[in-house]
Amino acid sequence: MLIIFDCDGVLVDSEQLAAQVFSSALAEIGVSMPADECFSTFHGKTLNACYSWLQENKKISLPVTFANMLERNTQSRFAAELRSVEGIEQVLDYLVQKQIPFCVASNGGHKKIRHSLKTTGLLSYFEHLFSAQDVALGKPHPDLFLYAARKMNTLASNVLVIEDSISGVRAAISAGMEVLLYGSVSEEAKWQGLGKVVENFSQMSELVELIDNKFNELKVEA
Repeated sequence: MLIIFDCDGVLVDSEQLAAQVFSSALAEIGVSMPADECFSTFHGKTLNACYSWLQENKKISLPVTFANMLERNTQSRFAAELRSVEGIEQVLDYLVQKQIPFCVASNGGHKKIRHSLKTTGLLSYFEHLFSAQDVALGKPHPDLFLYAARKMNTLASNVLVIEDSISGVRAAISAGMEVLLYGSVSEEAKWQGLGKVVENFSQMSELVELIDNKFNELKVEA
């Protein structure tokens, strides 16, 4: 069994901070888009997908300096305020103790993933970090999860993905993997277009038991 963690919103409590930074960066170039709208629109998407959405829906072409400005502002804000998701250290300690392999597969870039994990003290837990930069298509496409599983020498049917976005859940389902959805997601958004019932949990303290249950199910099927 392999556990694949998303990074933002699952390991590090970054989603609201990132939305605030994105909103402020857009304001600097004269585009009004509140942080809550940035969050709901861009949650779980790659930066390229966000930029494409802005071009199509806001009818703007971002200046060539925008990506670098956003990266600098994000790193600065994260360095000052980013924290790990409450309870995630206990989950990772459990996996280490049980010798259950795990990794990260995120739509964020490698530099951002490493910076976030280092800032929150989680980097030492992870030997394997996978990014949408490693594949042609990020989430909601299955490429990233399939790539991570292949690199970790694990069949897709033996992978459990921990996600907090519908985009990530769709990617896991398309990859033929089991998935658990963390956090507060509306019922309509949770099930829309997923094609299957996805188990949802709201506290990291619940995750160890859920992993145990999935692990036992996989052993029975084997």
